[in-house]
Amino acid sequence: MNKLTKIIAVILVLLAVCLAALAWWMGHQAPVPTPSVSVVTPAKAAYSVVVAAKNLEKGKAIAADGVKLLNLPMTTNGTYADAAEVIGKIPAGDIVADKMITEDQLVRGLALKLADGERAVAIPVDEVIGVGNRIVAGDYVDVFFTLKKGNDIDTSQSRLLASRQRVLTYGATTLGEASSSSNPISSNQNSQPAQARTAVLATPVDQVNQLLLAAQNGKLTLVLRHPGDAGVANIALFPEPKNVLKEKSGLSSEDKVALKTGDNQAYSGVDLSSWASGKASVANKTVFRSSTRASNTVEVIKGTQRENVGF
Repeated sequence: MNKLTKIIAVILVLLAVCLAALAWWMGHQAPVPTPSVSVVTPAKAAYSVVVAAKNLEKGKAIAADGVKLLNLPMTTNGTYADAAEVIGKIPAGDIVADKMITEDQLVRGLALKLADGERAVAIPVDEVIGVGNRIVAGDYVDVFFTLKKGNDIDTSQSRLLASRQRVLTYGATTLGEASSSSNPISSNQNSQPAQARTAVLATPVDQVNQLLLAAQNGKLTLVLRHPGDAGVANIALFPEPKNVLKEKSGLSSEDKVALKTGDNQAYSGVDLSSWASGKASVANKTVFRSSTRASNTVEVIKGTQRENVGF
């Protein structure tokens, strides 16, 4: 074997030893962990929805124990997410338990702005009656009544009819709603206030008859007042007008007290002849008096009406 062959053999042996050492070293290394991939499932979105905790009756205000909150995966338009927004409101129809409460199921509108014992009464208005159309919904007004028949001053009168009436609507403005006059486009087109035709007043039920009679037989005028002025007329200081319906005989003391409630006063009605003249004791009597204008006639007085009758 020549010298070159010996050198090659030594190199191959050394290479084999190196490869064997490398294989041994690699075999004793710790295995590298393979990263695991976990799939995260997104949680379903939960919506708080107000539902009926029990059967809710039509026309009866919802109490705190009548509603509850449920977390649902979806919601619909018109539902409520806060129970406080529903408590105290009135269902327009019966709502069964566990049913979602929506806006359409609850009473809405002008009636909810009335206090107990109040009624909404519409009266005709114009620029003069309505303080130059400067009245807006939410204002307080006094209602004055003017009665004039011909040139007879004995049957003409003007007096305060109702104090501190709250205006629910006036023309296009409604209490609690944005006025259309706040639109800059419409205000630029017409700087004058719109002509109102009606005003709706929140009136105690026992004063509704007077408003109706005054509107039909005389003229009403609205007088604007400061909202902080709480003064009202004390009707207890003046004679009461005659009622259309008389009370029954033999009523108990409790029944006589009940006669003074607003609803019963409104039901008994108001006699125009006594109310308009202010003479409750004699207004419904027919008075015969000799006429100074003719010897063969008499003047017949019925309340606020006078007539000469020949004989």
